[in-house]
Amino acid sequence: MGGIADYDTVVGTTEAEMTLKGSRFIGIVMPCPTEDDIQPNLAAVSKRYPNATHYCYAAIHSGSERRERSSDNGEPSGTAGKPILFTLKGSGLSDVMCVVVRYFGGTLLGTGGLVHAYTESSKLALEGVERRNRTACTVYTFTLDYVWYNVFENKCRDLMAKRPECDYGARVDVRMWVRVGMEEEFVRRITDLTERHVRLMEWPQEYI
Repeated sequence: MGGIADYDTVVGTTEAEMTLKGSRFIGIVMPCPTEDDIQPNLAAVSKRYPNATHYCYAAIHSGSERRERSSDNGEPSGTAGKPILFTLKGSGLSDVMCVVVRYFGGTLLGTGGLVHAYTESSKLALEGVERRNRTACTVYTFTLDYVWYNVFENKCRDLMAKRPECDYGARVDVRMWVRVGMEEEFVRRITDLTERHVRLMEWPQEYI
């Protein structure tokens, strides 16, 4: 099946700082699930570090689609946003943004110096991140008789991204998150288990 895939993201915000020829560079890594999160993140950083010379950034968002944005914010073209983005891409993370704040120290760094500074600042900030895996799932709902439910979890546990949610009544209504790529195997097992007496409803894919 097509669609989403597993990926790693960050938990919380991390910061790191370096100085190069008097200029102060502060790298800040934070969550950024969508493009709409970019401007609020920038606003929060500018409030924390007011009156800086530049607020350069890169972001990779939208889960496993890995959409990209970057900005040099007034630095010479290609010397800030692209190096930060290159570092983010190398981390393998998504739903992440790195802003590098610069306070100019009076000495021009040149193109090479700027690329070095923005690359190293983003690398230093990324070193401290806490990573979290987002698991891509296909969601199914179905109803089982108790005679089948009693063995269902043991039969399908290795396909689950998390424990199913169940409502217990005359029968058991189940909502299950199946790891993407395991759908055919799940359908085979559950239909064999119930002797084909099960009606599966498939819902939009989710991350957990």
